[in-house]
Parts: sequence; structure tokens; C-alpha cells
Amino acid sequence: MNRNIVKILNVKIDALTGKEAIERLGTLMEQKEPSILTTPNTEFIMRAQNDPDFLDIINNKSKMNLADSFGVLWAARFLSWKNPKNKLWRGIVIFFEWFFSLIFLPIFPHLYKNPIPEKLSGSDFIWEIGRFAAKNHYKMFLFGGAPTVAEKAALKMQTDIYDLRVTGVYPGVVAETEKVVEAINKSHANILLVALGAPLQEKWLLTNLKKTNCKVGIGLGGTFDFTAEVIPRAPKFMQKIGLEWFFRLLHQPSRLYRQLAIPRFAWKVLMERYGIARKSRDSSK
Repeated sequence: MNRNIVKILNVKIDALTGKEAIERLGTLMEQKEPSILTTPNTEFIMRAQNDPDFLDIINNKSKMNLADSFGVLWAARFLSWKNPKNKLWRGIVIFFEWFFSLIFLPIFPHLYKNPIPEKLSGSDFIWEIGRFAAKNHYKMFLFGGAPTVAEKAALKMQTDIYDLRVTGVYPGVVAETEKVVEAINKSHANILLVALGAPLQEKWLLTNLKKTNCKVGIGLGGTFDFTAEVIPRAPKFMQKIGLEWFFRLLHQPSRLYRQLAIPRFAWKVLMERYGIARKSRDSSK
């Protein structure tokens, strides 16, 4: 299967629109071996920097990695720009491109949709998956979240999507994996949605997806909380300009430490661009 891949800090991201992602999902559903799908955001990519097993799952085991934040789109765009030929100005120009591209991201987010054409967050894409499943008569299973959250998410989706069949749910109790796998098998589900948070959900899928007999397993982080409306999502305008993370921080100040991954990610992307510039300079000697 041909994939249009963009690498960000050595993490592979598929450059796909939502329509293309659903078409790819349909292809994966027809394959003999089960497929893992991931939804990387900036925090996700930073975790992979220090977790070789997690990075290996994303790059070598997952069949589709969808950009789950504007930060990922920004990084892909920034790293794709050509480096100035003038050696004296190169470092300064790169820094100012980095600085102003971050400032203008919330103002002109549409300018960053190349080479990755679209942000496909789990909180939005779960609805596309649901509509795809209903249209093609596939069954879904939701595993993850606090007690009752998966049930609420399943009820909401089945209420809003005609003919969707969610044939089972289970709270995010990893210690009960044997019971979870048994429940999934009994449900005869085809699509497994797992919301345990990265990298736990991806590692769980790697070990257990084949045992469940599902064709596709997708890691969706905290998506069930939004689907079940346990946690409010940011207003549409904040989602469109890449400030959803800020809204969530206001509602969950305890996430402050986790959100520090965003500035660290931006800095690391700048260092990556400088590294690319150095390699380009050295190869031209």
C-alpha cells in the first residue's frame, strides 16, 4: 500500500484528507491481517522521542498515522521550507521563520495545510469512523475511559448516527485485559476503538489486537470523554485556529505539565530544521 509520508522528528505522519483516510480505512478492513491506526499530536510525538518501542509501533507497525493537531501541521510546513543559501543569514532567517510562523498559526491556519492537508483529530474522526461503520454494516467496540464513559460515548454515537452498531464497551481497566479480549470476541466487533492514552493504547493494541479478531484497532486518547460530553470541547473557532489545547488547559489546569510538551516540541522542531540546514550545507561542500 503506497503511503504519502511526512516525517516529523523521525515520526511518520500520513498526509491525508479526511476523505482519503476513510478510503484507506476501507482498504485496511479488507486485508487479512489486522491493522493498527494512530492519531499523533505534539505530545504524542514528544513521547516517542524517548520511547523506542512506541516509536517502532508508530513507524513500523501502524498502517495509518493521522495528524491530530495544528502543531503537527505547522511542523510539517516549517520543516518543508527551503533553507537560505547564504550561510551568514541562514541561521537568522530560519529563526525568524520559526518565530513568526508560530505567531501567525492561529491567525492564518489555512496556510499550514501543506504538505499535510488536514488536521484529523480523534475527537472529530471518531464520527467519521462511526458513519463509515454504519454505512458498511461494521460493528464497533469501545474500550477505555473511566467507568460509564464508554457507555455514554456509545449511546451518543448510536443516537446521532443512524444504523450504527456498537456491540460492546469496556472501561479502561488494563489489568482486566483477558476479560476485555473475551468481551470483544463475544461482541463480534470489526472495529476496535481504544482510549487509554498514548503510548499505553498503542502497546495494548500491538499485543492484543490480533486476539480480538477485529480488523482495525485505533488509539484515540481522551476522545471518549469528548464524545460522551464528560469534558467540554473548545468552541469551534478555537478548534479552527489551533487553540483547543489552551481551552482544555483552562478547564483542566492539572494538564499544565503535559502541555509543556508543546513549547518543547516547537523548540525541537527548530533544532531539527537547523540540523537539516547543516546536513544540506555539509553535503554541498
